[in-house]
Amino acid sequence: MIREKVEGKRYQHLIEFLATRCNRFAFVENRQLMDDEKLRLAFVDEIMAEIKDQIIDRKIQRQWETTILGESTAFVFYFHLNNVTTQFLKERSNSLFGWITPKLPEDLMFYQDDQCLLAACSHEGFFIVDENLWNSFNDA
Repeated sequence: MIREKVEGKRYQHLIEFLATRCNRFAFVENRQLMDDEKLRLAFVDEIMAEIKDQIIDRKIQRQWETTILGESTAFVFYFHLNNVTTQFLKERSNSLFGWITPKLPEDLMFYQDDQCLLAACSHEGFFIVDENLWNSFNDA
């Protein structure tokens, strides 16, 4: 678990680095934080309009890599990680922890196939990352 604030050029570099090692990413919309689910999902649709063709799936889940919800659920949106989505991630935020409600969805996660290599918990200010990947990133 790492608490480093990855922002600015380091965030941009991290997203580019992850794009060379991962083929999917995801973010979360926690339903218990939604005052009006229909309105919030319309807002999320607006945010992801430019990458809607890159979506793989939207699942309702009680848990993901950094969080386990009790009775509540969240929408987890899965996307291909490619040049289009990499640019989207770099333009929408300037920080790994900048992905937080209400401005953006939360908790970015990056996968190579089914293996999660990095997962952020934005509101808690930490992320978990594959040790070899993190060492390679820091050495780059």
